[in-house]
Amino acid sequence: MFARFIIGLSIIISALGLTLPSDQLTNRETLVEAAHNARMLVRDVNTGTMASVYPNTSDLAGRPFAMMEYHAPCYSNGSLTLILMPISRSTQNIFQDPGHHIAYTVNMPTEGIKSPMSRSRVALMGNVTTLRDISLEESEKLSKCYTKFHPDSKFWLPGNSDSPHFSLWARLDLDTIYYVGGFGNIHYIGSIPVDLYAKSQYKVQKDYKLKENDILQNVWENDLDLDLNQIVF
Repeated sequence: MFARFIIGLSIIISALGLTLPSDQLTNRETLVEAAHNARMLVRDVNTGTMASVYPNTSDLAGRPFAMMEYHAPCYSNGSLTLILMPISRSTQNIFQDPGHHIAYTVNMPTEGIKSPMSRSRVALMGNVTTLRDISLEESEKLSKCYTKFHPDSKFWLPGNSDSPHFSLWARLDLDTIYYVGGFGNIHYIGSIPVDLYAKSQYKVQKDYKLKENDILQNVWENDLDLDLNQIVF
């Protein structure tokens, strides 16, 4: 009897959370909080969906193609480390797109969640650069970072002679970010400025108690004109 009461009460509370106006709930997620939460999401969840577009030479020209992929958050400015394989349809689409554009989405796990739509997700849009001529030192850093998040990837890392497929290091540099924190009455929904997303790394570093050398420094980090005094977390 008591168990049924608790279950019924939880359902009522859940329903209220979806219908009450925002001023009767906790403070709504701010843009700054959303940027930080998006960075945390991309660090905590290391698989996503890569969306590309079929090239003009294809019978499916202009149609979208999306597939699960791995990523690793190895750069302090928010760029993502990827491994591309020419055998992959996604990679073929990227190579044949003059701008090498993709959209990459990451979702909070929804297993056991009554309403998956209440979970956060983020779409990271930008262009992909293949890293063909990097130094051995940088390649080793990428390998160390990537395998930290994906231990199984050691079998197909770029340069591994035992890999079943040829692979390349690549980097996704962001130009557009769209975030859905959950339901809009208490969560932020909308675009996140790329520079704000980049700055949020410093709070992520603090939260995870990371050392500076645990994160690769992007060669273009200074181009973002980071001003840490502009935003206070």
